[in-house]
Amino acid sequence: MKIKFLPLIAVLFAATSIMTSCLDNDVEQVTYTSETSITGFSLSTLNIDRIGKDKDGKDSAYVDTLDCSEYPFTINQMTREIENKDSLPYGTHIDKVITSVTYDAGALAYRPKGTDKDTLWTSTDSIDFSGDTRTMSTVTPIEFKVYAYSGAIGQAYKVKINVHQQVPDTISWKKFDNSFSAGNLSEQKAVYANGKVYVFGKNGNNTQIEYSDVANDNPTSWTPVASVPANIDTYSATVWTENIYFLAGTVNNKRLYKLDVTTNEITSAGTDVFEILIGGNDVTKELYAVKGGKSGTYKENVWTEDTNPFTQFTAGKPFFSNTTTASYNSNVTTTVALCYNQGTTANDTTALVFNRMSSDSKWETRMQNLPLPNLKNVTMIYYDGKLYAFGGESVKPEVKPFSQFYCSTDNGLCWRPVTECMAFPAEFGTLYTTHHGNYSCAVTPKLENGTSRGNFIWIVWEDGSISRGRINRLGFTPKW
Repeated sequence: MKIKFLPLIAVLFAATSIMTSCLDNDVEQVTYTSETSITGFSLSTLNIDRIGKDKDGKDSAYVDTLDCSEYPFTINQMTREIENKDSLPYGTHIDKVITSVTYDAGALAYRPKGTDKDTLWTSTDSIDFSGDTRTMSTVTPIEFKVYAYSGAIGQAYKVKINVHQQVPDTISWKKFDNSFSAGNLSEQKAVYANGKVYVFGKNGNNTQIEYSDVANDNPTSWTPVASVPANIDTYSATVWTENIYFLAGTVNNKRLYKLDVTTNEITSAGTDVFEILIGGNDVTKELYAVKGGKSGTYKENVWTEDTNPFTQFTAGKPFFSNTTTASYNSNVTTTVALCYNQGTTANDTTALVFNRMSSDSKWETRMQNLPLPNLKNVTMIYYDGKLYAFGGESVKPEVKPFSQFYCSTDNGLCWRPVTECMAFPAEFGTLYTTHHGNYSCAVTPKLENGTSRGNFIWIVWEDGSISRGRINRLGFTPKW
């Protein structure tokens, strides 16, 4: 590109002005505009790094092209700043960028990176917007100015091109070496409430409840809950109406307790005796449970057995449930419950999935079109608007511990293995084995405060250490 410096342009503007003033008075005078605004900015096709599969099925890096002309750029005329709020995909090259710019009449110039002089812009110029390696900046603004025919020089616009620095749909993990105050905890179940992750577990013959404050996205040390009742059914922990409910007592005499997540005080929640807690529904204000081998609801301290009670729930393993509202009626809900299939025959190769429509008031076994493998110590979470399940090993089909997520977008009807982006680190399989299959999981919701906080998956291991994961795009700070 031939460099043309702007002092020459300024001289030409001045000469034009002088020549105009010397013309005969009968000649119509031309008044040139002094407007110096940029009114449009867009990009052309750019190179982008991608990962594909070679002929042997192995990951292989290559460079592709990406049409960036449809990515909108916001022009702030008050601050003279131009940028794309929606960042370009991860791996996009911005060191050789062809731009399309519309502006008021005159000439447009820009200042290339590393220089102190302006250069006349043309639509074929290849401009370097890449970061400064000295400061590790990922975005370096380039200044653009409009030179009006009147001779006026516009205030500089700072133009920057934002590029994602993480693959948006990939999940990133971080490990925290916390330790339970009570030592190792087995038979765990974790729940999230009021900015804290609570873990119910067993230490020998004792049962324990400990919590870690994760309100700032980083876990605090584990703190035991005081004055817990004896013989807690650790698998029964359920968040309902913003508090935690659980069962404690002997096998045939489990009573309901409430853990106030504000004060961490535990109180009795009635005199009814239950066998299993399935889950809670905050829309209908019902707690789903099993009493006397039959399903029913607990609401306003009153137990109501279902008209057609379900009798196939089995105790001894945790139930994981999630309730969603219907798109056509916010008062109609569907609750999905999932549990490991303890089974009695070799054909018991799929996890147990149940569903309940609030309009039907009954449980049914979900007939899975694409079944979820019967993963040992299975966990189900609701995350990013979908159901995910994962866990230990499965015999048929053979699945290794923590080898992948299974996802359902239709309330547990079909479970598809997630093969790209959202994955566990390879070390998780070793962690699962090292911790004797003892782990639990909770999810923090997106915090509605305009920040990038929340939306984390918290996996708690036997010793109290924590693995925190989040899909990268769920942590992006909103720019609009």
